[in-house]
Formats: sequence, structure tokens, C-alpha cells
Amino acid sequence: MMAAAKQLAGAGELRENEPMSRHTSWRVGGPADQFFMPSSIEDLSHFLAGLDPAMPLFWHGVGSNLLVRDGGIRGVVISAARILRSIDRVEPYLVTAGSGAPCTQLARQCLRWGIGPSEFFAGIPGTVGGALAMNAGAHGGETWERVESVRTIDRAGEIHERAPSEYTVAYRSVTGPSDE
Repeated sequence: MMAAAKQLAGAGELRENEPMSRHTSWRVGGPADQFFMPSSIEDLSHFLAGLDPAMPLFWHGVGSNLLVRDGGIRGVVISAARILRSIDRVEPYLVTAGSGAPCTQLARQCLRWGIGPSEFFAGIPGTVGGALAMNAGAHGGETWERVESVRTIDRAGEIHERAPSEYTVAYRSVTGPSDE
């Protein structure tokens, strides 16, 4: 199984039996069967397209406040924190942020640009992707109040552009298209 997955990894890095304690803020946790760090979106897309659809998949940001049991994680952990860290200003009041960008970094950059209200992101540990997944919030602000669109990738490696209306968003809960 590992040899087949290594062929899918392309330029990314695939590790077997990777201790999750290396990837969590609490520094605890058993091994992931496989831990993949793609080198690009294209690399991630290629990896997902060739992955067995039955293989359990776990997305990993920066591991803030993540507890992993001693038994580890079965399947593949994908850490996109290396590739999805960009924060770009595309219009005076429109910013794009990669899912691997730390929320604190997003808050600081928006403050530098004089764009607000974004300071609530400074109180959120973790990444923009994690904040989107759970509608994270602090100090009266929530993530999805600020979303114009999201780009997702599905289990087949296809990229989709989604509007907020395609999601059901509630307090610390987000439901959207499955397998993206």
C-alpha cells in the first residue's frame, strides 16, 4: 500500500507511521499510517485522484488544540499547511487566504492593510481552513460572516468554487458538499 501511495505523492513528501506528536500543539499522539505534505495544489490533486476512495482521510492544519490518541490515525493525514498559506489583497476590501494560513497572520495582515473588522481572527488558534470548517469565531465575529466564496478539492482531486449559499452554517458548525 505504501509503495502505491509513494507513486501518487509526486513532489510531495509522504511519510509512513509518522508520529502525530510532531504535528500538534499539545505534542502528543500516536502515528498516522501515512502523512502526506503536498508540494502544490496540483500535487495534492494528483495524489487524491489516485488514492483509493475507501482510504480514510484526515485533513490537518497546524495541529492547534488537536489531541490524537496513542493509537494514532488510520489512513492518510494530509497536511496542506506548506502550500496553502497565501494571503493576498485582490480588491480594496477583498482578500483571498489559503486554508493553511494561520488565522493570526490573516488578522495581522488585514490590520496592516487597514481592512476590518478582521481582528477577531487574532483570537483563533489554527488555520483559515479550520476556521472555515467549524465557523470559528471570537469577540463577536464569526468566519462565515466574511466569506464571499471558497475553493475546495474533492476526493477525486477536482477543484470547486463554492458560494456560501451552498453551505449550512450555524454556531461552530458547517455542513457542505460531502467529500470536499
